[in-house]
Amino acid sequence: MVSRWWEERSAPQRFDLYTRGTLYSMLAAEPLVALLIASSSEDLGSAAAIGVFVALAAAHAGIGVVVLRGGLAWYLGRGVWPYRWTVALLAATVCVAGAAVAAFGWMAPPEPGVVSGAVATQFAVIMVSGFTVGVLTPRLDSPRLTLLALLFGAVIAGVAYVSDWPRPSALGTGLAAVFAYLGGWSAFRASVWMLGIVWELDRSRQVQADLAVAEERLRFARDLHDILGRNLSVIAVKSELAAALSRRGRDDAGDEMMAVRDIAQESLREVREVVRGYREVDLTTELAGARSVLRSAGVATRVVGEVSPLPPDVQAVLGWVAREGTTNVLRHSSASTCLITVARSAGSVTLTMENDGARSPAGGAGSGLSGLVERLSELGGSLTADRLDGDRFRLSARVPSEVAS
Repeated sequence: MVSRWWEERSAPQRFDLYTRGTLYSMLAAEPLVALLIASSSEDLGSAAAIGVFVALAAAHAGIGVVVLRGGLAWYLGRGVWPYRWTVALLAATVCVAGAAVAAFGWMAPPEPGVVSGAVATQFAVIMVSGFTVGVLTPRLDSPRLTLLALLFGAVIAGVAYVSDWPRPSALGTGLAAVFAYLGGWSAFRASVWMLGIVWELDRSRQVQADLAVAEERLRFARDLHDILGRNLSVIAVKSELAAALSRRGRDDAGDEMMAVRDIAQESLREVREVVRGYREVDLTTELAGARSVLRSAGVATRVVGEVSPLPPDVQAVLGWVAREGTTNVLRHSSASTCLITVARSAGSVTLTMENDGARSPAGGAGSGLSGLVERLSELGGSLTADRLDGDRFRLSARVPSEVAS
C-alpha cells in the first residue's frame, strides 16, 4: 500500500516529501542533542532542572516543525507566514536557553579540556539558536542571516569574556557559535531553495505543455480564418452587387445570387475539409506532433521506425494510439524520457510508446484506452498497456498482417 502510494506521486511531490521529511527529522533530533549535552557535562544540576531543559528542547522542536511547515508553504506561495507560531518559537528559544543556565550554570571552566557547566550551557544556547535560525530560513535572506551569525557569535564571546573566561576560550566559543549558526542556516536554506526550484520547474513544464496545445488551436483558427475571411468577403461584395442589379431591374441579379450560393457551398466544403483534416489522424503528423508536444513539456522523446510504407487505414488507427499515448504521458506521469517505436515484423505492424515516471496503476485503463481497443478491434488489432519494472510504462498496439499488407 505504501509502495503504491509512493509510486503514484509525481517527481516534484516525491522530492517535496523527501525534503520535508529530512528537515523535520533534523528538528526531531533536538531533544537527543539536549540529552547528549547534559550527559557530557561534568557539572550537572538537579535532575528536575535537566528534565525541564530536555522537555523544553522537545517542545521547541515541535513548535519548530509547525513554523517550518508554514514557512515552506509561504515560500512556495501557498499560504501566509505563521507569525503567532514564530513568536512562540522565539519565546521557546529563550526558555530553553534559560533552562540550560539553570541546569548547568555559567561558571568558567576550571582547567582546559574540562567540559564544565558553562560549556554545556553555551553548547545548549548554540544548539537551540541554530535550530531556530534553520526554521526561519524560508523568511530570511543570506545577508541578514550572515549578519545575525556574526552578531550572535560576538554576543556569545562577549558574555563568556565578561564571565571571567580565558580570552582564547571566549574567542573560540564565539567562533564555534558563528560556524554552528551558519551550518544550521546552510543546511536548511539549501533544502528550501532546491524545493522552490523543483516546484518552479514543474510549473514551467506545465506551462510549456499548455502553450503547445494553444499553438495548435491557433493554427486551426488561422486555417478557418483564411478560408472564411476570403469567401465571406466575396459573398458580401456579390450580395451588394446582386441587390444593386435587382433595384435596377436587371436580370443579372439572379446570376449573381447563384454565384453567391456557389461560393457559400464551396466555403462549406472547404470548412468541412479543414475540420476533417483536423479530426482525421495521420501517423506521420501525429508522431511529429507528439514529439513536439512532449519535448515542450520537458520530456526527451525519440521516434524510431519507418512510417511511409504503411496503408492509410493502419496509419490512421496507429495515429490515434500515438495521440492517446501522448495524452496519457502528459496527464498520468512525470516522465523525463519517452521512446516511440514503429516496427514491422512478419505480417504485422506494432506501435510502442514507453516512458518513465508512470504514476497510475497498470490496471487503471480509462475511457481513452477503451476507445483505442474498439478502434483496433475493428481492424483485427490489439492493445496492451503494461507497467514495467520501476516507474516505466509501455503502451503497445499491433495491427495484424491481413490489414497491414
